Amino acid sequence: MNDDITFSAIGTGFAQRSVTLRAPSDGIVTELLIEPGKLFAKDEVLLRLDDRDERLAVELAEARLDRASSEQTRYQQLQDTGVAAISRFEDVQTAFRVARIALEQARADLADRTLRAPFDGVSGLALVEVGDRISLTDAVASFDDRTSLLVEFQLPEALLFRVAPGLPVAASTPAVPNRSFDGQVAEVDSRLDEGSRSAQVRALVDNGEDLLRPGASFSIRLDLPGSAYPSVPELALQFAEGSLHVWRVRDEKAEKVEVQMVRRRAGRVILDGPLEAGDAIVVEGTQRLRPGLAVETLNAAPGANS
Repeated sequence: MNDDITFSAIGTGFAQRSVTLRAPSDGIVTELLIEPGKLFAKDEVLLRLDDRDERLAVELAEARLDRASSEQTRYQQLQDTGVAAISRFEDVQTAFRVARIALEQARADLADRTLRAPFDGVSGLALVEVGDRISLTDAVASFDDRTSLLVEFQLPEALLFRVAPGLPVAASTPAVPNRSFDGQVAEVDSRLDEGSRSAQVRALVDNGEDLLRPGASFSIRLDLPGSAYPSVPELALQFAEGSLHVWRVRDEKAEKVEVQMVRRRAGRVILDGPLEAGDAIVVEGTQRLRPGLAVETLNAAPGANS
């Protein structure tokens, strides 16, 4: 009989990906598109800052690059005819590269006036308003990818060897009564907590219907596979002289076999000991038995099972 068990635990759900949004630069909010619970696609605009200075900087950088490009073309033609000095032509080329870099920087500064969705996800409550002056450190809103939730729970060290990534789990939450959600073990911590002697486990639970929310409590159930052990009827297990034993019939004689109890299940006892499937085990009349005593089997009952 396999020593399979069902383990239950209480855990907390977290979004598969979760960030606190912050503006990429300081400035005054001119447009706010964030709405709690609204789904945004990656790179969709969430917030804009006043960008008048940055737009002017881009126009100025474009004009300077155009002028530098024209100068480079003109001196290239002069260089080809041998009129322009090499040193002057090199200065013009350098000026063109500097102007091009300046334009790239101006465009980057302009892009930093817009906050975009970092991935497909759902925004939380906006923590700023249009007209607010905000800095790089100010939180704008929470942003979650909740297509799947990670549910974290604790697993006792005695069960750690039974759990591995990919093991199926069933999750339920008071927020969605009378429903069970499928998932699987995603990660098992490499360390045990010294106080509780347990490991943190993360289960990935599908949230395709978008019914589950980060922060909710979850009841997690795992069917944990165990090792195969022999089992005998409960009445066959005896205790004497500080140890457990059963009586096995071999060559029509009683043989005392010391065992350790692993678990009780459905009227039988799962044992760890030198028993094999098919061994004849005495269930009744065990008090009168002694090692080597002749035994006559009258009514054969199921003995040791694997």
